[in-house]
Amino acid sequence: MKRFLAAIVGASLVAAPATAAPKSVTVGLGSIYSAPTNTETMVQSGKNLIFISNTNLTTSDISITAQDLTRSQAWQLTIDSGSDEAFTAATIDLQGNIWLAGSAALPAVVESATPIIGIDNPDNVQIESSTAMREDMDQLSLWKVSPAGELLATYLNPVKVIPVVSAISVANSGISIVGSLNAKPFFIPATLTGEFGKLVSIGSEKSEINAVVRHSDGTSSLFGSSAETLAGKPVAGIRDGFLARVSKTGAITKLVRSSAQKAARSWLAGDSNFLLTGPVITGKVRESAITKFNSSFAPVWTTRIASNGVSRSLSANGNSYLAISSRGPISGITGWRPASPSLLVITFDGKGVIKGATALPGLVTPLTLTYSKEQGVTGLASSSDGTVSIFTLVSR
Repeated sequence: MKRFLAAIVGASLVAAPATAAPKSVTVGLGSIYSAPTNTETMVQSGKNLIFISNTNLTTSDISITAQDLTRSQAWQLTIDSGSDEAFTAATIDLQGNIWLAGSAALPAVVESATPIIGIDNPDNVQIESSTAMREDMDQLSLWKVSPAGELLATYLNPVKVIPVVSAISVANSGISIVGSLNAKPFFIPATLTGEFGKLVSIGSEKSEINAVVRHSDGTSSLFGSSAETLAGKPVAGIRDGFLARVSKTGAITKLVRSSAQKAARSWLAGDSNFLLTGPVITGKVRESAITKFNSSFAPVWTTRIASNGVSRSLSANGNSYLAISSRGPISGITGWRPASPSLLVITFDGKGVIKGATALPGLVTPLTLTYSKEQGVTGLASSSDGTVSIFTLVSR
């Protein structure tokens, strides 16, 4: 259900390029493991990797599987209300709880027949209850799952049409959710106890929000792309990436566009350290940009690398990580000459200098990039046939 960016596309701002590394690094080899069947995304909660997928049996349900450090199953949970539910975004909070966001139908109402007695029902025939037809999945939904795999809470908010949630962020100040309704991007806040705020539309179908960060003061940062004027800032390229700060109620208080002349740009991923990544497409040239911003949305360092356009980024341990589908040699990395698009994870230091590179043979498209002190940097990626696997940056 989760849309995967129709427009691969994000800085009318100009950042100083990353300082060139004093010498090239040699590509290393990571490790690859099988992911549970039908895995769609993954988060890390302490010692466990959490794999999440949508399933469809009698109703649409959500399946969650946790694996420990030995890759053994720690627990498994199916979220099934008896009606339909589907997640499209996931995250964890500081306590290791897993939060899912998506859409659901209200639980089906079972109607009980009026008992018929006396001469109208002389044979005392029992009338079976009738089950209501499936309701539209027009409930914006949140599910909270403990680190031990217990469903702690389900919160529903009616929105009249099927919502498509693209990202969720949880902090002690509350929850921020972004996505689209009728192809138009929205932002909605919620409390940790499931009280939803006002849903705010941001732009039209010419814009999209792909990532959100909830801050401790209750404000949020939104990252995405737009081919229209937003907050009084007109489009500068074919399509621009943008960074926006919104208030507790969703009002835009600051917006910066990321553009390149005659280019289509977008920010696909961003984190609380303001490390962003996304595609830059200029004619037939496709690149992935990675940029470190400060909290005022001013660029600290940036670089672009030839790729297929899909990328994921991560800040951890003072480093920045970029996972891309690379199509050829990369300056500063020796031993990397893929014959076809292949997954590569590049490690940058605090100044944006390449300090490492890890090849994952057989994998092509990055899906997630995560970190915990127990598991280190791990991620999900798909191969050319669509098979999803786990990868780590540590060689077996």
